[in-house]
Amino acid sequence: MTAVAVAAVVGVGLAFNAWIDQGPEIKIHEGPVAGYPLLVGSDGRTLTLSIGWGCENRPELVARESAGAVKVSLRHSVRSGFCDLGGYAQITTHLNNPLGTRALNDTTGKAAVHFDERDLLRPAFLPENYYPYPAGRMVALPGVAPLPTDTPAWAIGYRLGTGPEQGSLIISQTLRNSTPPDGRAATVKGHPATITQSDAQNGPRSLTWSDGTSTFVVTTGAPPRLSDEELVHVAESLG
Repeated sequence: MTAVAVAAVVGVGLAFNAWIDQGPEIKIHEGPVAGYPLLVGSDGRTLTLSIGWGCENRPELVARESAGAVKVSLRHSVRSGFCDLGGYAQITTHLNNPLGTRALNDTTGKAAVHFDERDLLRPAFLPENYYPYPAGRMVALPGVAPLPTDTPAWAIGYRLGTGPEQGSLIISQTLRNSTPPDGRAATVKGHPATITQSDAQNGPRSLTWSDGTSTFVVTTGAPPRLSDEELVHVAESLG
């Protein structure tokens, strides 16, 4: 399973309604997954969603199966008088049988936008001492655009070392062709690419390109950051 998805996910302010009364201590509500990146694992049974939340317990991903469809929802639970800073994470659930040709729907009855892990490219090259983020973790990269939620998209992440976090590397893939933003010109596998920086104070730096089917972004986050040449090397190794 992928290690991490970009943490710049949709906001954590959620409108809760139709709460189920669980007594004075906790209330539970199931809502739609629309607006959050969703991944169907290569085994066809593992569903993973990237989410940020606040003032509630960690949400749960729920799947209900029938012969022709799978319906997914988010289960929110809030304790009375309780509010913390929340968090960002990947939450996972498992189907009894592979999704196969069954429809994957939201609680609204609409198709749930999702990325198929079998289409996710991975790097054959990583800079020295970079390791995948632990399962279920996400990394925050201020200044980096969020993943789209109207098009299949996913991201994987790596960090420098296994101790306190410092350097980070995020690779996102969106099933949509697009023109790279303005920036320093580069080339990835013969395709035009650009290198951009989020701010003038040496913030996160991204390499963006499209291959005609997908748009890729390789971002170097917290210092020490990768060089432009290393970003291109990682991009060229994707396969």
